Amino acid sequence: MDMELNEKIAWITGATGAIGREIALAFAREGVKVAISARSEAALGKLASKIEETGGTALPITVDVTDAAAVGDVAEKVISQMGGINILATAVAVPAFGPFLEIDGDTFRKALEVKYLGYINCFQAVLPHMAERQSGAIVAITGTGGKQPIDIHLPGGSVNAALNLVLKGIANEYGPKKIRANAASPGPIMSERQQQMIDAGMGNPAKGVPLGRLGKAEEVADAVVFLASERAAYITGQVLSLDGGGIKAL
Repeated sequence: MDMELNEKIAWITGATGAIGREIALAFAREGVKVAISARSEAALGKLASKIEETGGTALPITVDVTDAAAVGDVAEKVISQMGGINILATAVAVPAFGPFLEIDGDTFRKALEVKYLGYINCFQAVLPHMAERQSGAIVAITGTGGKQPIDIHLPGGSVNAALNLVLKGIANEYGPKKIRANAASPGPIMSERQQQMIDAGMGNPAKGVPLGRLGKAEEVADAVVFLASERAAYITGQVLSLDGGGIKAL
């Protein structure tokens, strides 16, 4: 299926994480020019080289998403050097797991600052540009903990719930300007972090998943590409669960 994305420009934040990396690679395979941002210059350089080796175009930019001014500068750099921003995909993750009474206030605060406010900084950086062009798509990775509480992941889950609400609000406000905003909400995905949790004896994350396995980062990336594409032109304000059927409520 042609996603009608060739020559579009996407900015992926958190691009060096397990999911962000696959999102960047998936967009590049569709002919999308990708700006990739994260805090690690070395990791960004490695990802950019991989994209370019396969014929893609990548612009690596280091940024701390908690710095609103720096995020705004990145958006301006992408616009000036690549010609615009058609798609924003946010994939910044904050590992914060443990029993509720063992998680201190600093951990909750970090989740709020890095993911919640970090995502908002990115949304606010691209929306004026998209509104001026009367087109754009935002796809944010939130996580199923924002729909159904996960007892060992309440800092991240509560932030995900708040972001789902923000995205619905953006979809409502900016729909008339032809901007769509959706969330891709993965359940347990196999990654280095997930393996560390398994090794630490935090249980089998695939338990209770009807499909009986962990998801793959590539599967999340495919959903993000779809939501950003013209094939999803009538989809906005939605939270798409990618969890093997793990969410119990409709």
